[in-house]
Amino acid sequence: MEESNYRDEQILKDMTDQSDNIYLIFDLLNNRLQYLNNAFEAVTKRTCMALFDDPGSIMEMIHHEDIDYIKTTIISLPTKETASLVEFRICRPDGIERWIRLKVSPIIKNGVITHLTGVAEDDTARKVGIFNMQKVNGWKDANLEILAHDLRGPIGTVKMLASMIDKKIPNNTELHKLTRMIEDISARNIELIQALLTREFLATEEVEISKERLDVVWEINQAMDIYLKAQENIHKRIKFTHAQDHIFADVDSMKFLQIINNLVSNAIKFTGENGEIKVHLEQLERTFLVTVEDNGIGIPRHLRPSLFNKYTKAGREGLEGEKSIGLGMWIVKKITEEHGGNVWFESEVDKGSIFYIEIPLGDLMSSPAIVA
Repeated sequence: MEESNYRDEQILKDMTDQSDNIYLIFDLLNNRLQYLNNAFEAVTKRTCMALFDDPGSIMEMIHHEDIDYIKTTIISLPTKETASLVEFRICRPDGIERWIRLKVSPIIKNGVITHLTGVAEDDTARKVGIFNMQKVNGWKDANLEILAHDLRGPIGTVKMLASMIDKKIPNNTELHKLTRMIEDISARNIELIQALLTREFLATEEVEISKERLDVVWEINQAMDIYLKAQENIHKRIKFTHAQDHIFADVDSMKFLQIINNLVSNAIKFTGENGEIKVHLEQLERTFLVTVEDNGIGIPRHLRPSLFNKYTKAGREGLEGEKSIGLGMWIVKKITEEHGGNVWFESEVDKGSIFYIEIPLGDLMSSPAIVA
């Protein structure tokens, strides 16, 4: 039996030594690192022996923006009876930053956590892919909103002018056919724009939430970039401010950006020419708060109770005739609540509205412990 156990242990060691993932075991009772495979050196460009000699030296490789997060996490691990997922960045001696995704599981014996086991992977490629996708998605959503805003007006004007020409020259059959064609084409293009927006709203509803630890300041900057560049064309003043340079939280990037796009595009829709739209972000003790403020037409009192309902009757045409889908505010509320957050607003007719989104910074993933 002892020989069999030895072979099993050796097989497991050989397997982990050949893995690209980092495997570690920390002995809590003796406060020492018990096992670390060679993948640690390939990923971090540091020696395993240095970590065996001084486990605390791991903090030297942690990105300075993630230090407080890691310290708080490490303090909680020896008392946490469920597995934890930790995402952070390291800085290698060669100057390259890498994202690390670490799952830590406790081993419990006779009701006492005796060891912590960890499996870590270099998550950089996936994170970079997510960031690139965020840029594309943010660019697409914002441009679609701005394009819809820009096109509705001119197309509507063409349709109106065709109707006016038809009325000015009522007895010209050939001209009447042409003007009717112009009106029909204009109407179909306006409907196409509306259909595109509706499809985007419905697509957002169907996607399941998948949270990552991300910099919310960077996220909102991606969403706001197109709006800031387009503010002269849409004749609005748009501003984004943040109380901290970096705010890290567990969010679903795509869905979170949809919240920002919905609120900003809604503010654009109900704010007149040369109006002002301000987006502000700040970190609170356990949450972060986003406010989207405008000085537009405000929300009448009788529409407020049903504003966040699905296909709400509170939906109104925008100041330039934009039709309401009736899903925008419902999606904002749904996504916010999926993040464990809250949404509310203040509004005064003819003076504007302020929407508040408060979302928890996040906590560690929980799953069953290993009981020995």
